[in-house]
Amino acid sequence: MASPIEEPILPQLDVKFNVIPETLESPFKEHFPVFSKGLVQGEPGGFVFHPHYARNADKIYNMKIRPDDVWIRTFPRSGTTWTSELAWLIVNDCNFEEAARVPLTVRAPNTDANYFADWSEFAPPEIMENLITIEKIEQMSSPRVVKSHLPFHLLPPNLLDNAKVIYVARNPKDAIVSFFYFHKLVKLCHFTGDMEDFVDYFINNKLNWTPYFPTVLEAWAKRDHPNLLYLFYEDMKKDLPTEIRKIAAFLNKTLTEEQVAKLVDHVVVDKFAKNESVNMAREVSAGLTNEGYSFVRKGETGDWKNHFSPEVNRKIDEWIEKNLAGTDLKFVTELEDSK
Repeated sequence: MASPIEEPILPQLDVKFNVIPETLESPFKEHFPVFSKGLVQGEPGGFVFHPHYARNADKIYNMKIRPDDVWIRTFPRSGTTWTSELAWLIVNDCNFEEAARVPLTVRAPNTDANYFADWSEFAPPEIMENLITIEKIEQMSSPRVVKSHLPFHLLPPNLLDNAKVIYVARNPKDAIVSFFYFHKLVKLCHFTGDMEDFVDYFINNKLNWTPYFPTVLEAWAKRDHPNLLYLFYEDMKKDLPTEIRKIAAFLNKTLTEEQVAKLVDHVVVDKFAKNESVNMAREVSAGLTNEGYSFVRKGETGDWKNHFSPEVNRKIDEWIEKNLAGTDLKFVTELEDSK
């Protein structure tokens, strides 16, 4: 008699998600008309996301990690696209032709991009057919480059011990500004309010992917792990060739000086902003973005000075000081020669 086939025991994500009451009421509903069902918050951890994610959280938590995986982890708008493009090119021996031919969302998919809204409520059939699901990521050939904005405690528990992880942190002031424009650009999370309203939602953890500090501090606490490379967006702005060499060494890849120079030139902001492969070209053509905004913006350090009133800036400074108290994590919010 044949023995029964035993199903593998999958790890359980011990997090409960509950709807945040304020996201079902005014003024949140007026500011975010697309989030008709509100947002949910997970406990423990306090992570905020769309209810669609809560229904799929176990899929991500139970992803099979491969030893040659490279994961890019960031808070949104903190150099994710920039770093992913560089990492993919380094892993794939600077194959710029393939990078131009295949969208970055396919080459280096984001685990949680499909869950910050319920795409089926907004996206046309051609987009739904091409959504990169967790199942499709599981089927990708190795080596994979995978992005995620999720904190470590919501990702596969064996991720860091079994794969390479690059974490990029951007100073929270510029991250807020860039995140604001993302919410103006993308119709699936469109925000109708002003910057002051947005800052309040951000620092009070009422936005997708918040809270900000637990995510960056969780990774900072693991920065000495041999499989984690912790980078700062501002260091990449200040001296990109050095940071590219650092990424390459971490990934056990060797680059010539000519390749380093070509990589630097490839991601110059003016060129990067016109690169359809990294700029959500399919989503734009499908009408999922608002006119007047672009996915790749200025990439500046210090642009926050053009957006925050003195009162709002004081509020943010107090929030930063409170959350960094007792830690040795420090951010650079201005560069002398930032462009």
